Amino acid sequence: MRLRIFNFIITIAIVHSLGSSEEILLEALHLESKANGILLHMKMDTIPMPQNITAWQANSGWFYITLYKVKGDSTALIPEDIPSGMLDFQVVPSDESLQLGLRLKEPIENYEFSPNHNSKTVLVTLHYSTQYLAELDTIQEMTRPGSNKGMPDGIKKWLYLTGTGITLAGLMQNEDPGLNRQSIAGISLLLSTFLIDKIWQSL
Repeated sequence: MRLRIFNFIITIAIVHSLGSSEEILLEALHLESKANGILLHMKMDTIPMPQNITAWQANSGWFYITLYKVKGDSTALIPEDIPSGMLDFQVVPSDESLQLGLRLKEPIENYEFSPNHNSKTVLVTLHYSTQYLAELDTIQEMTRPGSNKGMPDGIKKWLYLTGTGITLAGLMQNEDPGLNRQSIAGISLLLSTFLIDKIWQSL
């Protein structure tokens, strides 16, 4: 009796081992280019174990994703159109894994794997470096329509208030109906601020 139980346990273990060693099929993938990185949607017949998905950024400019115990048709998986932000894409199959190579215009600093067991998909989120994103925000701010509004509001307001104050102080101190040096300086500051603001807007 004990021998039968032992043999039954061994059989179950072997079957489970064989089943767990079966390769997973990568059925389809979809690439999206975003301002802050790349999105890769992978459709599979089974979600791989977390330890069977690895990734790294190479110095050559390529970013690699290795899927262990995963297979797929390298020809069918190549997208017809490569999104902006990418220079090239390749699928390299091997005996034990499937490797995806993404040649990007900007290096990847962080990445995340988000499996969805209901839809049997894995979303790979690739994030560009924070330095690149900071530079991108600066460029977008400079090129945004209506962003060139002239002199910064804080500086312009301060100059107008200062010029007005100097002008009024000069007029109050002057007993003659004409303008003194202080009031002339205040008016000059007001006119200069106005002209510089208009010139700044036209650049």
